[in-house]
Amino acid sequence: MKKLIRKMLDYRTCRFLALAWMALIFWLSSLPDIPGPELFSAQDKGGHFVVYGILGFFITRSLGTWARGLGWRVVIVVTIAVAAYGATDELHQMFVPGRNPSLFDLLFDTAGGFISALLMHRYSHLWDSLDTIH
Repeated sequence: MKKLIRKMLDYRTCRFLALAWMALIFWLSSLPDIPGPELFSAQDKGGHFVVYGILGFFITRSLGTWARGLGWRVVIVVTIAVAAYGATDELHQMFVPGRNPSLFDLLFDTAGGFISALLMHRYSHLWDSLDTIH
């Protein structure tokens, strides 16, 4: 099981998953309204946080051994990457009928990427043990 997880979370696979996730975000942002029930009042912001947190996870894992070499700077690098993509997503929404760009959405995008990268860095020893399984 650990070998399967290791293979699925390999840095090369995560590079592909990061790009695929970014494409999914772009596609969802192209829709005038995302279907689904509204379960609670801050659902939109929570969605941004989670979706961009997942992107932060994929980006962090896609750095492979570079992430270890960056130390705490990996958190900054990933946060900037996620924020930059979030900003382009908000700009994209300016051109989608029924959608509006929001600085609050960008804030939650960035926060999701930051927390994800921070947790990945803090618990990097778990990922190191996963990477050393043969």
